[in-house]
Amino acid sequence: MERVRLEAEVRKKVGKEIARKLRAQGKIPAILYGRGIAPLPLAVEAKSLEAALRTAAGGNVLLDVAIRENGAERSELAMIAEVQRHVLRRDILHVDLHRVSLEERVRARVPVLLRGEAPGVRAGGVLEQHLREVEIEALPADLPAHLEVDVSSLQVGQVLHVRDIRPPEGVTVLTPGDETLVTVSAPEAVEEAPPEAEGATQPEVIRRGRAEE
Repeated sequence: MERVRLEAEVRKKVGKEIARKLRAQGKIPAILYGRGIAPLPLAVEAKSLEAALRTAAGGNVLLDVAIRENGAERSELAMIAEVQRHVLRRDILHVDLHRVSLEERVRARVPVLLRGEAPGVRAGGVLEQHLREVEIEALPADLPAHLEVDVSSLQVGQVLHVRDIRPPEGVTVLTPGDETLVTVSAPEAVEEAPPEAEGATQPEVIRRGRAEE
């Protein structure tokens, strides 16, 4: 799993007005949570956070949070727990960070990517992916950016379930195994219009005009 350094500083004051001022300075209000520590208000660089979210790991990126306070700096390993964005502009308003340990397993949701071409599709079937992501558990360093599922053997009418995913070693899939992941269904039959009866005539159009004098 990719690790990214994220610069942060401790916020001495909190509140909506302080948060607005931080965002105007290109910083994002944040809170660092974790076992054994009190919630710590932080301010992180907006550009650095956006760049971290654009890595292959996305929201599951591991962050080496470099925290500055009173001239000193310490580092905490964290993951993104929640990102709040503006409804219209989609810029980040606030982020929750969760401190993690490399020795403790964590839960995360990762995308499921399909690999291969299903023979059922070549035969006219329609492939549908019912789940785009699943929940997994692993050590932070073992979290994959995504999971792959091979569909190259799927025929029309066949189904792949979550239990058919083969995760990497050390990764456990927590989403129930009986949930449907991918199906290849038969194409819908097109109902043809019934042929016109033999000898049918077009309806007569009657035009009313002024009577001849």
